[in-house]
Amino acid sequence: MASRNGPTSHVKAHATPTTTPPKTTPGPHLTSTCGSLTGTQRVRHVVWIWMGTQGYTHLITKERNAPFTNAIASECGLATAYSSITHPAIANDVGVLAGDPHGLVHNACAPCTTSAPSLLSQVSWRAFVGGMPGPCHKLDAGLKAYSRLNNPPTYLNVRNCQRYDLPLGTLKSGSLQHMLAANSMPSFSLIAPDNCHNSGFDKHCAGEKKRSVYVARSDVWLRGWVGALTSSNEYRSGSMVIFVTWNQATPAKALGEPCTDPARLPDDCHVPLLVISPYVPHGRKVAVRFSHYSLLRATEQLLHAHHLLGHSADRRAGDLVKAFGL
Repeated sequence: MASRNGPTSHVKAHATPTTTPPKTTPGPHLTSTCGSLTGTQRVRHVVWIWMGTQGYTHLITKERNAPFTNAIASECGLATAYSSITHPAIANDVGVLAGDPHGLVHNACAPCTTSAPSLLSQVSWRAFVGGMPGPCHKLDAGLKAYSRLNNPPTYLNVRNCQRYDLPLGTLKSGSLQHMLAANSMPSFSLIAPDNCHNSGFDKHCAGEKKRSVYVARSDVWLRGWVGALTSSNEYRSGSMVIFVTWNQATPAKALGEPCTDPARLPDDCHVPLLVISPYVPHGRKVAVRFSHYSLLRATEQLLHAHHLLGHSADRRAGDLVKAFGL
């Protein structure tokens, strides 16, 4: 679907970063993270930061527990009526990339994969997943920091998963940091934290068993990685858009709940969506009803994908691109 971004030149999916990042011309100085650039932008890179289980009301306006999340929501864009697709988590993992859960509606499913078309089959991509012991790791039994539920691409039968679904690394080193330094980000990137930093409580993580503790821990993690992305030349030039959202609001209590029903927005479906770009008007808040399907649609539009997949083609998915000035 056309957008006002114009043609996009995608990074080839098989391209491998060089050992030594090439010298690059610094991007423009931005007076603030968002609202600093005007005019016609040419988006070439869309980044999703895919957080875990936490609801809107436990994050937004909770400045004490999540100061960075609220600061970036105030400075950039915030969708205030955004929802997950349904429960449980796996249905959102699949639906956000494929436009439909395709029958994967239980976290304990087998074999827990689908061959349905997805965004990953249309654009060059990478996933960077915290706590993962090796590329495209589909087994999480016995692992403390890693859960497959933090790694949506592993539920899709995609080619080259071993090559493109990678451990996140650290803020100082790792393939993501290398690609940012080399200006070699793919068209689409998905970044997910480990179990201890995704905002949902995990019994293996240190700390008190209080919501405020794991929300605060995830907020510190988010500050670091958003800072790394927004410091890159690709972001400062306006060619990168970052979306931050949460998989679901609460653990599955009502399997198959229709969270995208436009007539209602239950608290257990309500999650934030942060929209971060130099072109997003400062402090833009949008109360239009959106969902994970809207996020998929916006990404397909921005990257000029060949098809709108599944429910992302539905009229009620809405237009995030227009709503946030992208």
